[in-house]
Amino acid sequence: MLVNTAPKASRAARTKLDARAIADAAERLAAPSAVVAGVMELIDGHAPVRAIAARVAQSPEVSVHVLRLANSALFGEPADTLDRAIVRIGERQLRGLLLAASTYRLLEAEMPLYNSPRLALLKHSTDVAQAAQSICSLMDPSHAPQAYLGGLMHDLGKAILAELTRDGDYPSVKNVADERTLFGTDHARVATWIAKRWGLGDDICEAMQLHHEPSVPMNTVARAVWLADTLVHAGLGDGAAIARLPAAAAACGVDSTHLEGLLTGNGGGGGAAGESEPTSTPATLTDREMQVLRLLATGSAAKQVAAQLGCSVSTVHNHLHHVYRKLNVTGQTQALLMAREMGWV
Repeated sequence: MLVNTAPKASRAARTKLDARAIADAAERLAAPSAVVAGVMELIDGHAPVRAIAARVAQSPEVSVHVLRLANSALFGEPADTLDRAIVRIGERQLRGLLLAASTYRLLEAEMPLYNSPRLALLKHSTDVAQAAQSICSLMDPSHAPQAYLGGLMHDLGKAILAELTRDGDYPSVKNVADERTLFGTDHARVATWIAKRWGLGDDICEAMQLHHEPSVPMNTVARAVWLADTLVHAGLGDGAAIARLPAAAAACGVDSTHLEGLLTGNGGGGGAAGESEPTSTPATLTDREMQVLRLLATGSAAKQVAAQLGCSVSTVHNHLHHVYRKLNVTGQTQALLMAREMGWV
């Protein structure tokens, strides 16, 4: 249940939104995609793994995360097909991963409410997921998959609040206190409400709810996500996160040297196989195609990319069509997502 704690006068003066409106919008905006809904139906119907894998393959975003989780060091030998990855992950983790994947379209959007550029929140969520998995593997490897899912979804509430206010005249918010003043709730509560509606485990719900709390959570999964969020912010140069990181690590019983390794890409043991040295470029893409992809990943438009490369806009689009075909994706968003996930950009 979303709790509305803002003063009534403030709510009336600054926004027409209330807890019920936010809850309704959250449920509508976070509805599973057609692919995810289809896979869930197959799982519920006890369909063969091959049929489930074929449906998952229709979404590059979902496929990337399924393979990443299955190929993490947690599971030992790598899984080279979606069939094997799905068997390895198991039904509970797969359900959570599918529901998280259905939110990508929200996480990848530009968010004026938070002064956040396009793809920024998706990248942050992915970074926290990977760090949470690695941290949890140091504390209790059996819970690391849940930590990955909790990290992937921990800021879902931001995406929902940002989408809900996209067409209104709302001031930007910088922290949880600003959210509570403006909406009477905050992104952690919104995300937790959705997670409970989806029937995700208490450990994941607690991770989403407590990741901004000042004290360390007791739950192992919540603790890993809590520390991972601080770690990722510290890695971006956030002064407050850098200052509290040593005490946060000590509170979680994690050696600070392990965290330093995670920041530099050389630590852990719970990340995806080969994550410390990501592939710099896929063998199927040409150098010029990679140049186009990398420039787009910085936020440049096709016209700007053309100017930087000294070619026409139509040439840039031709390169992109080749990229889409080679990566088996349907557009720029999916291509950039896959490139980021695979460490190419």
